[in-house]
Amino acid sequence: MQGRATQAEKGRPGYGVIFLGLVFLTAIELGISGVRILPPLSTVLYLLFSGMKVALVAAFYMHLREDNRLYTAVFVLPVLLLLVFALLTIAI
Repeated sequence: MQGRATQAEKGRPGYGVIFLGLVFLTAIELGISGVRILPPLSTVLYLLFSGMKVALVAAFYMHLREDNRLYTAVFVLPVLLLLVFALLTIAI
């Protein structure tokens, strides 16, 4: 009984798959550094891929995907507020 996976665990990727996804995203970031791209575009790409990595780590390694939505809100709300304040400082 212990060796069997439940129905919910079968549809979820394992830690190894998530790790390979993180390695792939990191390789893309390293590839961006080797290509000549305009600095504003490269910054946006770095932020995009870093955000994707943060989301993967938070969802799967920190188990926010399976926890109560309150914990997810407590984690995500300050990040969104920081993003809003950072965008406001750029706009002003």
